[in-house]
Amino acid sequence: YAMEKGSGQSILGAARLGMLGDYFKRELQRMPAMDIADVAYDRFLANGTPESTLHAGPNDTVRLRIIDGSATSYFHLEFAAGPMTIVAADGQDVEPVKEKRILIGVAETYDVLIHVPASGAYELRATAHDGSGYASVWIGSGERHVAPDVPKPNLYHSMGDLSLKQLFSLTPAGSMGMPDREVEAGQFDKSGMKGMGSMETGAAHGMEGVNHGGEHSEAKTGGMDHSSSAGAEEPSPHTGMSMEEPGSSARGMEDSGHSVQVPPHASRSGKKYRTDFGFLASDVSASKNLAVDGVDPSRPWPPYAKLRATRATAFSKDKPVREIRLTLDGDMERYVWFLNNKPLSESDSIRIREGEGARFIMINRTMMHHPMHLHGHFFRVVNGQGDYAPLKHTVDVAPMSTTVIEFDANEFGDWFFHCHLLYHMKGGMARVVHYEGFSVAPELAQIRPHLFKDPWYFWGQVDALTNMTEGFLRLSNTRNILTADWEVGWQHVDETHWEAVFTWDRYINRFFSVFAGGDFLGEGDDSEETRGVFGLRYLLPLNLESSVWVDTDGGARMTLDMAFDLTPRMMIFGEAQYDTHDQWEGRVGLSYTLSKDVSLVAHWHSEYTFGGGLQIRF
Repeated sequence: YAMEKGSGQSILGAARLGMLGDYFKRELQRMPAMDIADVAYDRFLANGTPESTLHAGPNDTVRLRIIDGSATSYFHLEFAAGPMTIVAADGQDVEPVKEKRILIGVAETYDVLIHVPASGAYELRATAHDGSGYASVWIGSGERHVAPDVPKPNLYHSMGDLSLKQLFSLTPAGSMGMPDREVEAGQFDKSGMKGMGSMETGAAHGMEGVNHGGEHSEAKTGGMDHSSSAGAEEPSPHTGMSMEEPGSSARGMEDSGHSVQVPPHASRSGKKYRTDFGFLASDVSASKNLAVDGVDPSRPWPPYAKLRATRATAFSKDKPVREIRLTLDGDMERYVWFLNNKPLSESDSIRIREGEGARFIMINRTMMHHPMHLHGHFFRVVNGQGDYAPLKHTVDVAPMSTTVIEFDANEFGDWFFHCHLLYHMKGGMARVVHYEGFSVAPELAQIRPHLFKDPWYFWGQVDALTNMTEGFLRLSNTRNILTADWEVGWQHVDETHWEAVFTWDRYINRFFSVFAGGDFLGEGDDSEETRGVFGLRYLLPLNLESSVWVDTDGGARMTLDMAFDLTPRMMIFGEAQYDTHDQWEGRVGLSYTLSKDVSLVAHWHSEYTFGGGLQIRF
């Protein structure tokens, strides 16, 4: 998907931007390629269509209710005629606040007022957060005025310094600078951006320095300049990436306060690079206008710090408050998502008590935004507005950040609490909030186990080459991975050599798993060796995949695999293996991605020499 929507990252792409240091810092930290959206879409729709018109008279003031009803997409909202005035969030009134560009998360709602100029049709544009496409609503009539393009996110930008402590951490959370022991000690309970070495940019989310105790600050929005993002920093040469395309500088048009009367030049398709085989065409570096998400004011995060309820929302000071700390964790490559390092299928419910106050401290240890939604309640987003914190039902928890919410536990029952990105919820980032003493109706109790079902998924890969074939078949749920690997070679050997390895892996975390299985070897039609194997896999810095096993014949095998993307489509890969029975074996090669399912492959193998062919994924 990253390739299809122009979010690919590679060594040559990083070099093109002068950001090789950032690229290899990420590799040393054992992080996968950065992205802020999981899926590529063909089109983005507003009221069911990519482009539509709302009729409004000259000089009208129009109230719009904008709902992000997508499965996985955040949007930047902007009106070509000028700032929008937010008057409600998630249906709850707030004091009016003007915003030029608003980031809306999945399931969020904003009511905004817009002023329609005396003449012309003005674009309300919803741009997908990853910059892959947009939808348009034209308001008014006459000559069309387009909204400015939003710079695409600079996904190469690394957040903070990489310490030796992070580099040699044994756990994914530790490598992100947010280990479990520090989380449990409350070091990340304050709202704002944390972790990632020395970087502290809570201002980007607008909720830094918030007191979560009984006393609340009385910060107000009066007198603030609402036309730009709160707390945004001036971009450095490689954070703002002010590489402006003539006539399309979002920042330039923002500063001037005027829209432009030209047709939109950005394609609406979210998969515009699917068949573009140009050099680095699908790489982030191909975009001429890049900005760092949440830091550059042209790519703001949600305006929570400015939202102030029109009435007091604080509950009684003498009400007991139950504090619940939740970490948001995940593995983008296996696509499993957790709360407190557990998926829904393994979890207990979050227990609260009627009549108490509940405070959720949500600590995001991933590089993605998570729109967390609680059924049956409105909660206070603790944002520095004291007793007037806004009420919402969904709140964005930004990457490497903490968000705190509070609510009255006054809706007795069981309620679902989950990330509203559909595939994150499906992948396990969810819980049941349970009121103590509540009993589920018998007819619901019968089907409740389906909620905690952990489904199995099947996929595989086959390399069909001139000198050999190899591949795997895999069946997996969240923690269990059943794999059949094979390698068959016939070139430069007297008889066809073959090996099949069957393993069951138990997934511990993104870095570590243990496995057991069998290793079967032979030549031609004869099976020569059968061994039981027991071992572990561990991810090393630079995303080097290592595995070690011992077998029932008293031998051992050590394997090291590497892969680096030279371009989004071209990858160099290699493997070194030492087996106490067969000594050294190795290979190195190149692959070129043609589509999601097919790649061209050329490689050299230490036993079967040179070969080439196709890699097929299914």
